[in-house]
Amino acid sequence: MGDRRQARTDAGGTLTERDVENLDAFAVKLDEAVALLQREIEAINSGALSMVSDLYEEKSAILKWLELKMPLVEPFMSTDPAITRKLPEKLQGLKDIVAENSALLSRMAQAAGSVVREIEKATQRHSLNGLYGKSGQKLNDPKVAKMTIDQEF
Repeated sequence: MGDRRQARTDAGGTLTERDVENLDAFAVKLDEAVALLQREIEAINSGALSMVSDLYEEKSAILKWLELKMPLVEPFMSTDPAITRKLPEKLQGLKDIVAENSALLSRMAQAAGSVVREIEKATQRHSLNGLYGKSGQKLNDPKVAKMTIDQEF
């Protein structure tokens, strides 16, 4: 990879047809990723949380594809073909929307954790949490030590 890049740089930075195809494909996938993340953000904001899990597989596949192809296009990000395809702006747009998406998902996770803690508290408050006799008195409560009065001195 380094030899091809150096050869192109020595030859005036001419990109091969394959490099241009990679730039085109990368631009298309960037647009797909941004659109998908926007749909997910809209779904979260509208309360359609089931859509988050529905979009997970597709989102993972697109982001993995971008991650694997980045080394092929990164050396050419400052070339005219990349700039013409607005790849630097698209990458910045993806970065921004990923940050927004991440913040929303993080808040969702925190909210879910809070709900679980509140349910556990309510369950503990309203549970029988022990053994009770026929009269309704709690038997063998380990939290409250039995107080006895010594009546003999």
